[in-house]
Amino acid sequence: MKEVPSPCISVCQYDSQGVCFGCRRTIDEAGNWSKFTNEEKEAIVKELSLRRNADGEEPTIFLR
Repeated sequence: MKEVPSPCISVCQYDSQGVCFGCRRTIDEAGNWSKFTNEEKEAIVKELSLRRNADGEEPTIFLR
């Protein structure tokens, strides 16, 4: 079975609720991604489109 890919888009900043602004995973989901089974990863990916970041919060953008 093919491995479920990480939904990471390299934004990796979290709101006050611990939800990533980029991929919408929680801190625990992102940190433990490689430990989850494909079934667990698929379940997480299905939930991501339903998640929202905390109202009024936005990622900090660093310009170089």
